[in-house]
Amino acid sequence: MTVEPTPSDLPLAPPQKGSPLIDLGGMLGVAAACIGLGIFLLGCFGFERAFALYWIPLAFAGLGLVLTVVGGVLRHGGVELTPILAAIFVNLFGLVGGLLECALWHGWDIFYRPPTP
Repeated sequence: MTVEPTPSDLPLAPPQKGSPLIDLGGMLGVAAACIGLGIFLLGCFGFERAFALYWIPLAFAGLGLVLTVVGGVLRHGGVELTPILAAIFVNLFGLVGGLLECALWHGWDIFYRPPTP
């Protein structure tokens, strides 16, 4: 009589460590999105001067995007798609938010306004 192994008897593969550059890029993207949201909320509460800090989420998201792409290119030993896509997504969130705050601070017209009579 043979006993078949159960899933708990099988050896587990050690978890693969992700690239530290991808992790750092994702963390910078999350920080950029949170800081940008905080700046936007301060501006909505009437502190328009807060939009002058638009460069912080732009810098964090730009650096995070560069680190994510470099970490993804230099990654050896397989393709790790989900963390790279997540990091790129949050970094794009930070970039777009920072650019919108920059437009608000500088008074750029980003949407069409019909002429007033």
